[in-house]
Amino acid sequence: MNNNNHSILEEQQTSWFTKHFVVSHYLLNRVIVLSINVLLLTFLVVMNTQQEISAAKEYVQGNLNQIKKSIISLAYRNERYARTFSKQITTLQAPQTSALVDVHYYPELNEFGFNRNVYPSNLLNGSLIGAGKPTDEIEKETNFFPLLDDLWSQQHQNSIKYNYYYISHTSKYFYLSTKYSVSDFNTRKHFFSTSLYNHYRSDTNEQYQNKEGFYFTAPYTDYITHEKVITLKSPVHKAQQVIGDIGVDIPIASLRSAITLPRNFKAYLTLFFNNKAEDSQINILQGSKTAFGPYLTMKVDIDEQNAICAHLSILFFLSSVIQNIIIGLVIIFLLNYMYSLLKKYQFQKNHFQLEAFTDSLTGLFNRRIMEKILPRLVTEYQDKKTPVSIIAIDANDFKIINDTYGHETGDKALIHIANSISHLSRKSDIGLRLGGDEFCIVLPDCPLDKAMRMANRLSIAINQSRFCEHNVQTSITAGCIEVTKNESLNDALKRADHILYQNKKNKKITEQFKKYQ
Repeated sequence: MNNNNHSILEEQQTSWFTKHFVVSHYLLNRVIVLSINVLLLTFLVVMNTQQEISAAKEYVQGNLNQIKKSIISLAYRNERYARTFSKQITTLQAPQTSALVDVHYYPELNEFGFNRNVYPSNLLNGSLIGAGKPTDEIEKETNFFPLLDDLWSQQHQNSIKYNYYYISHTSKYFYLSTKYSVSDFNTRKHFFSTSLYNHYRSDTNEQYQNKEGFYFTAPYTDYITHEKVITLKSPVHKAQQVIGDIGVDIPIASLRSAITLPRNFKAYLTLFFNNKAEDSQINILQGSKTAFGPYLTMKVDIDEQNAICAHLSILFFLSSVIQNIIIGLVIIFLLNYMYSLLKKYQFQKNHFQLEAFTDSLTGLFNRRIMEKILPRLVTEYQDKKTPVSIIAIDANDFKIINDTYGHETGDKALIHIANSISHLSRKSDIGLRLGGDEFCIVLPDCPLDKAMRMANRLSIAINQSRFCEHNVQTSITAGCIEVTKNESLNDALKRADHILYQNKKNKKITEQFKKYQ
């Protein structure tokens, strides 16, 4: 079948979308397909990476919020302890008789205290430490320490390590919740005269005097453990005067234990404690793969001055992006493979349909197309008020050629007629072999006079050409009609056949007349 006729069949089988949007040029079509694949891959990677970033930020933010929650819970608990202790020392006076426990003096250190592995018989849970010799007032105040022991002994689940203490501003001593030995801590540096002590006490520092309930200090180096700590303090009152502070030392390093992120996640994370007032920043966690930016920055404010911040390196998402690209490529490969299978199936389907509508000898359409496709095509042209003509064709003396030269030569004659029809037809014309030596051409957008000229040209071309080695000549007789409105294709073809046989009859009469002249 010629390409023109093939295109007519494809046009009937093609969807509206394909006809209007699919580019037929091969190179341009490949470029479009490749562009769609790249856009699809980019879309998949961007969407997945955005989800990864959102999930990672939510994950880190959740950890920061958990740390804040733990710190704030300690602060409110410490405030409650301070209120309880203030109430007790205001309403209850220390006994006038004797101290609850012995307070020892250490001449070599010029310190007083207990529970320092020197006099282990003392049954209080904490450690008392102060500079110089103990006074009678200090010894009597030991009667209040069991209350602190009871408060501090309450069990609380918390992922952060911490130490409670009570510091007396009036008597200049520490009462610590932990037992320390002499080698662990001493006050020989006169702690109560240092700037560190004076800077963070709540009774004299204007920054903390107006704080309600509790306040946080900026990070500093702890006098006892030499660790970087942040302290939250609540003032203790007696007779409406601040006499001391109950505080909680939270080692900055202990905040690291509250981070529940996976190990590979931590490698890309920098976590630090920031204080705005003193413009100080202390690392909590420094990941091994955070040397390069840019970063995703997250922050949780502890109060108006202190915050816990996190920097998550974009490198963390690089492996995820590579993973997403691989997954995207696999998805696109599968989609393209499925599309190729679909195209192959469609090609096979079209091929089988083409064979069903095609005459195997001549390559023209067969009679089946008259029932399936042409009626709809003719109706479409008629709806547009466009003329459609039909040329019915019959080979002359075809039986004589078969009987004289054999069926092989007869087939060559039919192929010769079919080739002539294909070569002289327009792109829109549809050539058919109806059976035997009968042919037909449907000419859309063609009035009767043009169809008759076409038939005449076709007759001359077929008659003047040789198609085999026997120098055999063949000829045709044609009948032309223009399809009338509301006329079926079969009825139109019958009219064309009737004219064809009338022309053939007239031709025989003319030939006989010439023979006897």
